[in-house]
Amino acid sequence: MHGTLDIRRNSNLGSTVEQYQIRYEELNGDSFSGSMNKEELHELLYEKLSLNLGDTELDRAYDRVVRDGYVQFPEIEMREEELAGVGLRFLASEG
Repeated sequence: MHGTLDIRRNSNLGSTVEQYQIRYEELNGDSFSGSMNKEELHELLYEKLSLNLGDTELDRAYDRVVRDGYVQFPEIEMREEELAGVGLRFLASEG
């Protein structure tokens, strides 16, 4: 599957726990989505997903999402089993 991985900080005002929304959208419109805290996000990016990125590039992306609240990985190749295996829910396109 070929698509885009978007990660956004989605914390509620007054909350002491940072939450991140993870969404992988395939070119055909189907997507996988989930939410996790900062530690779970770190584990997802560094240990659970095989993003084919070097350590320096991955470090920059993680730092960016923590600092700025958003990062995008365009044109990433992912396997459906891998996305479902890390707890992301499948959402079929409405078209």
